[in-house]
Order: sequence, then structure tokens, then C-alpha cells
Amino acid sequence: MNRFTISMLAFVAVTACGSFGGGGSTPAERDVSGNYTLTYDDRLTLRLDVGGAVREVTQNGYGPIADFGTINGQPTTLDLTAFCAKPEVVCPSEAFWKNVAVTQPDLKSNQLDLQKLTVVDDTRHSLDAGQRAAAISGLVDHAQSDRYLLGLGLQGAASDTCIALGISLAGGRFSRAGERTETGTELRTMAGRPCSLDAGTSAADAGATDAGAGRLPDGGIDCKEVSVTRLVVPPGAAVDGIKDGQIFMGWAGGCAFGPVLAGATLTIQTGYTGKRTGNFDPPPFTPAPVVLPDGGVDGGL
Repeated sequence: MNRFTISMLAFVAVTACGSFGGGGSTPAERDVSGNYTLTYDDRLTLRLDVGGAVREVTQNGYGPIADFGTINGQPTTLDLTAFCAKPEVVCPSEAFWKNVAVTQPDLKSNQLDLQKLTVVDDTRHSLDAGQRAAAISGLVDHAQSDRYLLGLGLQGAASDTCIALGISLAGGRFSRAGERTETGTELRTMAGRPCSLDAGTSAADAGATDAGAGRLPDGGIDCKEVSVTRLVVPPGAAVDGIKDGQIFMGWAGGCAFGPVLAGATLTIQTGYTGKRTGNFDPPPFTPAPVVLPDGGVDGGL
């Protein structure tokens, strides 16, 4: 897995296991609802995993032919335009729509930083009578800079081999007006937890510090200065868009390459940003249950 996927799955684990307490924030501070226009960068990273051996190809746009080299004695290429044109395949730009309406249906009914997030397809705002727009739901965590995660698996139904795998996801962070980043140094353990050298000295006999730092094999304290970049958001700043957006889709190799690579896995990753265009104003839609990617946490929860 790449760094983005690992960080997103870590988000699943943290939000699932540790963020259900109230954070003291108000509904207005947690509110990220609104209508958004998304822009894809179309810088694609394709990975083909064959028995643990991963071939990676990067390209701009869906036009070029992806060449994975020779696998099992056969040249292996993928015409991505033709692949995404298959009716049974849902590629990144189809899985997460370019115009969306976002809401948090439980925002005012609890005090949690962790909220259900529902994203509605707003590609066609005016629908015919009886029609309802598609919607997906995941989680957004105000305590983690309004980062969100939505599962995109099990999309596509014409062929089981072309159903998007459970690892498929959309993630990102809701940005706020006037935000900035600041870099400084802090004491952290190798696992990234805050620690204290003073506590390490006083707890030498115990072999661990009160701040969670333990002993290293050479007898030293697992606590040192590291560079940390923090996001600084002005108090009361309104949400103005989406940053750090990523779509990650996966399929069984047989969908793209036929039976010869049926046991392989193909993934495509691309980035996107979003601009908030107004208040939550969706077309008619049917609420969707929360779905998270399968990252080893039972059912995503």
C-alpha cells in the first residue's frame, strides 16, 4: 500500500476506535455541509500486484497506454480509456462525482467530533419526477482537521470480476478560509506519540516514561525532537473547499487482463480538490448507510 492508503486506513482505525467522545466543539464549528465542485488532477498512479510483486505506472490522463512490462512471459499493457469505458467498470472520475452536495445528518443530534457524512450526486440538479440521485455515506472527524473517508467498493454489477474491491475509497480534508501551516519541533516517540525527556529520566528504573516513551534496545529513551507541521485555522473560519482529496479504486486483475491475471489486483489512484459553491442544496436522494473501505478493521468499523 502507498502512504495515502495507509494514512486513510489509519483514519478508519482511529475514528472507529478512539474518537466517539465529544470534543467540546459546537455544531457550527463542525459543520462542513454545502455544495461543492470537484476538480480532478488526472495524475494517475496505476499499480498491478501479481503475487506480491508490484508494478507501478504513472501517467497524466486516461489516454496513454499503461505498460507494466513482461509478466509471466507476456507483455502486459492496459488501454485505460477502453477499460474505463466498459459498462461494468467504475473508474475514479465516475465513482465520485464532479458536483456534489454534502450534509451531516446527525450534526445537531449529538456532540461528537466524529460525524456521519453523506455525499449526494449533484451532477444533474433537476431530476424527472420520481428520480432520485445516488448518495454515499462515510465519516468526517472534526478532531482530525475535518478529514473524511467514504468507501467506494462493490460498485459495478455486470461482472463479479469487475466489481470495485472493498479497498476502494474517497478521502480528503475540508479546508477553511485563512488556514495555514506552521512547522516546528516537538518531542515524539518512534511511533509518533508525544513524550517527555524529563519523564524518561525520572522513570529510568521503570523502563518507561509517564508520557508513553519506552526504552530502546541500546538503553536509550524512545523520545527525540522531530519536525512537525501543524495546520492552523483561524477561530470561526468557514469551510471553503476540499484539499488533499484522493480517489483509490481497485479491481481483480481478471477484469482488466483476463483469466491470465485473475489472481492479480489492479489499483488506480488520482487526486482532486474541491470548491464550496453554496449551502447544502441537493436533488432528491435516498439516504445511504455508512460504508468505509475494508482496511482490516471489521467491516470498516
